[in-house]
Amino acid sequence: MEWTGEPVVGRGVVERAFTLDVDGRTVPGIVWTPEGATGTRPLVAIGHGATLHKRVDYVLSLARRFVRHHGYAAVALDAPDHGERGGLSDLLVFIEAMRRPGIVDETVAEWHAAVAAVQQLPEVGTGPLGYWGLSMGTIFGLPYVASEPRVEVAVLGLMGTVGAPEDRLVKDAARVACPVLYFQQWDDELFRRDDVLALFDAVGTRGKRLHVHPGGHSGLPREAYEASEAFVASVLGAPR
Repeated sequence: MEWTGEPVVGRGVVERAFTLDVDGRTVPGIVWTPEGATGTRPLVAIGHGATLHKRVDYVLSLARRFVRHHGYAAVALDAPDHGERGGLSDLLVFIEAMRRPGIVDETVAEWHAAVAAVQQLPEVGTGPLGYWGLSMGTIFGLPYVASEPRVEVAVLGLMGTVGAPEDRLVKDAARVACPVLYFQQWDDELFRRDDVLALFDAVGTRGKRLHVHPGGHSGLPREAYEASEAFVASVLGAPR
């Protein structure tokens, strides 16, 4: 992990940008920690949606809320072809990019590497681990959660079985064992209701719950973000 630029401190939150080399790929990320923090604390990995990036408003807001309200650390990465890795902004181009062989495995490896690097920081440590990611954040995040037994809680959703790669998502969903909060937009124009419900049904854990809201794919209400914050905190607890 190499730091880029100077830390930014605001309202008790320290934000630090970094790059990470993962199998020859340069992966940009951000880690947020409480100002003056020492010792071990929970870490929440936050995945962004398609055509977005690690500094999109809801990622920044969630990260800062986890730090300020709960004393957690948070980390976000630019997904392949997004943000500093290409600035992909067209949904059709994204769909084509998702067909590249190995892209899911590569991204899962990047999350494993990023979490391992962040947890080496003395102000983070190897505390409880959570994951938050909707839409594309579920395409990449669900396989990561399935592959990482240390993840104790996950927020997923806005994704159905028609997503690429369909078979991979369904198979990985069956391996998820931690508590899961899953979101669905009832009028989602990208994913059919039955397909979203099918992927939720495929999630293997008994500790799962589904929150459904009216509106389109990008219309998740503020109350959903607040509910997801509370759900994560209810599982991860306080810093140790």
